[in-house]
Order: sequence, then structure tokens, then C-alpha cells
Amino acid sequence: MDPNAPIRDYETERLLRVADLCPQNEEDDEVFEKMILMTSEFFSVPIALISIVDKHQQWFRARIGIEHRATPRNVSFCEHSLRDREPMEILDARKDEHFKDNPMVTGAPFIRYYASAPLLTIDGFSLGSLCIIDTVPRGPMSKRDAGMLVYFAQLVVMRIMGLRSRNYIDQPTGLFNRLRLEEDIRQASSSGISHYLYAVDIISPKFLNDVVKALGYSFSQLLMLNVKDRLQSLLPQKCLLYKISPTRFGFLLKANEPVDRICLEILSSFEAPVDCQGIPILMQTGIGVLAITDSEEKDWLRLVVGAADDARVRNLGWTLYQAELDAAQQRAFALLSSLSDAVRSANQLSLVFHPKINLPDLDCKSVEALIRWTHPTLGAISPAEFIPLAEKTALMHSITFWVLDAVVAQTKDWRAKGLELRIAMNVTVSDLENTKFVDRIIEYVDSGDLHPEDLELEFTESMLMSDPKTVIRQLERVRSMGIEISVDDFGTGYSNWTYLRQLPVNTVKLDQSLISNLNTNEKDKRLVRTLIELARGLGYRVVAEGVETQSVLDLIIRWGCSEAQGYLITKPLKANLLETWLDQGGFAGTP
Repeated sequence: MDPNAPIRDYETERLLRVADLCPQNEEDDEVFEKMILMTSEFFSVPIALISIVDKHQQWFRARIGIEHRATPRNVSFCEHSLRDREPMEILDARKDEHFKDNPMVTGAPFIRYYASAPLLTIDGFSLGSLCIIDTVPRGPMSKRDAGMLVYFAQLVVMRIMGLRSRNYIDQPTGLFNRLRLEEDIRQASSSGISHYLYAVDIISPKFLNDVVKALGYSFSQLLMLNVKDRLQSLLPQKCLLYKISPTRFGFLLKANEPVDRICLEILSSFEAPVDCQGIPILMQTGIGVLAITDSEEKDWLRLVVGAADDARVRNLGWTLYQAELDAAQQRAFALLSSLSDAVRSANQLSLVFHPKINLPDLDCKSVEALIRWTHPTLGAISPAEFIPLAEKTALMHSITFWVLDAVVAQTKDWRAKGLELRIAMNVTVSDLENTKFVDRIIEYVDSGDLHPEDLELEFTESMLMSDPKTVIRQLERVRSMGIEISVDDFGTGYSNWTYLRQLPVNTVKLDQSLISNLNTNEKDKRLVRTLIELARGLGYRVVAEGVETQSVLDLIIRWGCSEAQGYLITKPLKANLLETWLDQGGFAGTP
């Protein structure tokens, strides 16, 4: 600290120390209470305070003999000792020019005698004072007593620093924690020296949870201690390692350290399992690296943790922070945060309908319902963007039920208009892993709001692999009511004809990736023709999706395909436009 620095600069830095070391929201501390009692008894005073001087007030970390927890700073005696950072003694405040009119002298607690020693940090900033107060004047304290007051003040600071250290330590590992790393990042960013911040994402939280469930908390803690030891052995000397979350570690290095070498050494080391109590545990490591080159206030840890998580999930090993990926993650979070409101809103979610035509007569008897989302501020959001996000959360159930309700309402409206169309809707494996979704369908059928022939469920074949028995039971309940069931994206997943025959399925939909290349790819031609012949031979209807040219349509008609869907026929249409399209003859009426 520069003793000749302007007062304003000193005060700015001092307030930063107060905010860091003496947060007001901390609970009462038994050690402080005993210190203040000891001080009061040693000096035989009715009032003793540990006073912390903040920007606008002084507040008491511990107190005895006074009811107030804080007073305005402008009436604080301690305020006057901040600048010289020396002990202060006032024998009779009524005779002191600075304090004789102070409201704490003229009124309660009627201060007469006041003495204090500053609470000085190791770098010379005063947090406040340890004060003793009497309501009657006193003579000067002895040199011994003055020394004891300073000594007691030093003990208070030691306790403050001890609490701070406790707050900054990760108890299981003994490493500095996220709070300490955030403070060290701030210091590094204002040092004028370029640094790199590293986050090492060791394993996924789900995997750690599986370890806990299988082997217990003590095993998982010992595992993390072993990970810590290995990481520390790989870092340069004097490089601090921090524990920033249950599965993540972090560290700071100056920019002259070679990033790629450090990351590759860590990744190479963790290719070998971490042994814990004789059990080898293979890590899933990803490292994020972020350059800290300025003092601009940023959420540095959030950014680097996002990079580390991305590196682990995408199996990249390590990656530098990329602003565009962070923007994508923030957008994804914003969309997920808005989805629950969208489901409840009356005008954000809507359906469009993509017709399927029978072959070879080209008439339309069924459509596929596709969800659309118009965000109030972000505009149109593609289902290809928000559905994968929703599938990772419980929100997917809400969306599926919204679609079901909207489909049932649409079938009722069309029946009232004399239009009979089967509507296919997409379902996820989680929709079929319990009874609630199928129960809702049965309720609609029993109430007469839904005719079974008006609904079709489409699911992706690979989705069944997680719990086929449960899913099959739910599909059988649906099929027993006369509702059609189709396997979507067939030919791209776990195609197994023996397995498929176990399912109560009416239709298979050939994935558009197989259909789109029929004009140019002879292998796809042979595959699609064979799939159609096999499916029809087993009694399935076959739908080709992604039909975009007349030549492809002619081919699948020739091979015996049951239905076709694609932009050649028409793009997905809103309900009213679909009605107009059908009135005009549908695809057969297209010029």
C-alpha cells in the first residue's frame, strides 16, 4: 500500500477489504462474543464493540452494553481513526471539539470515555476498530493497557481472517474453493499481467452420483482426493489448485505457460484409471481454458466451466473458451426458462400439419402434427432447436400433453366440419415409460372427445432400447383401442425385424435420409426397395418421408410404398390452409 496515495483511493480499496472479509450476512460468532466479553471485563467498561466501518454505516460484529446493531457512519467515533490507522483515546467526549455535539454523546448511550485500536489487515487497511466505552470520564490508560487493547484488536483480526479462510476452503479436499478462486481471478485481472484460467471437468455429475449410489459417499470423497493428488502432481510448482464444484477443479497460470502442453499432459495422465481402494475408475475428462487479459468484470468461472463441460461432452479433450458457444448456451438456457410459460400461454405454441398421401391414388387421409413456437421476444423457434433441449428435462412431458390436447381439439373441429383425418403425433420414450400419457388418451376416448381412428402415435425405434417391456405395454394399451402406431425414422437406428415384430406396430416410416438420395445412390435404391418389400411382406404399411421430386415418388409407387410425405406434396400447413388445400383437391389437384 502506498502511504501517500489519495484518501479516496485508499477508501475505495478499504471498502473492498470490508466487503470481502466482513460480510454483514454472517451469523453471530461465539468466539467474537467471548472476545468482546473478555475486553469489557479486562478494561472494566460497560460497553465494548467490534465495529466494522462500511460505506454509509458502522455495524457491530459483536457488542456488549448497547442495543443498536449499527449506527450512521457520520456519528461513528471509529470513522476518525480510519485515516491514521492508530489507536485513539478520548478521556471526556464532552470536552472534545470533534465529539462534544455528537448525538451519541448528547444522547444515549452518553459516551464520555472512548478508546479504540484499529482492525488492520496485513496490507494495512483498517476494517474498523475494537472499541471500549464508558459513560463517565476516565484518565489515560497505562502503556500496558494500551498495548493490551492493540493485542485484543489483533486477535479479532486473526479471527476474521480465520473465518475467511474457513469460508474459502473446500472441506473434503482442503483446497481453496470457488469463492477464493473468484477473488484470485479478480486480482489477476487487475494485475496487468495476462493469465489463463483453467477448469478441469473430471467426470459428469451423473456418473459421480452413480458412484455414490453404488459405493457410498466416503468412496466418492476418497476418489476425489486421489484425483486431486494426481492433478497437483501435473501442475507447475507453486500453482494453486482449487475445487470449484463436486466434479470440477480449477487453476490459474500466467499466459507464458504453454496451454496445449499443460492440457495434453493432464488428458494423457487421466487416460489411465484413478485407483480407489483397489477399484479402477475411468475418468471422463474435459478441460476449458479462458484468457484473462483485462480487468473488465465478467463471470469468468461460468464461462470457463461452460468450455470445460463442452470439451467433455463433445469428447474434445480441451478447448479454449469461444464466445459463440457461450452465446448458444445462454440462448439454450433462455429457451428452457421460457418453455414452461409457453406451454401455459394461449398464443405461443401452435400446430401445423404435414399431409401424407396414399399411394398410388394420391388422396390424403392422414397428417402429421408438428409443433411450432413463436417466442414473444425471440420470434419463431425451430422445433429442431427446442425439442432436444426439452427432452433432457421434465418439460417434455408438458409439451407432449399440450400437443395431445391440441390434436384432440383439432380432430373435434374437423369432425364438426365433416372432415375425417387421422392426426399423427410424435411421442418420446419418457411419455411411454409410465401410464399417465396413455391414461389421458383413454380418458379422451371414454369421454367421446377422441375417436381412436383419428389418432396415430409415432415414435423413433431406437427409443425403445431403454425399457422395451414398459414401452411395449403402453403401446399395446393404445393399440387395443384401435389407435394406429408407427415407427418413425426407420432404417437409421436399431432396425431388427425380429424385434420389430414384437411391437404392436401398423406402420414403418422410412427415414428421409434414405429417400433423398434415391435419384443418385444405387445402394440406397436397393436398400429402400428391399425395406419396402420386407415391411409389406410382414404386413406393415410403409410411409416414405422426405419425398421432394416426382421421380422419387414414381419409384416408391412402383416399389409398392403405402404412403408418401414431403415437400413435393406440400409443406406443413396451418389448419385453415390445409382445409383449403384439401378443398382444392390436395396433391391430386396440384397443377
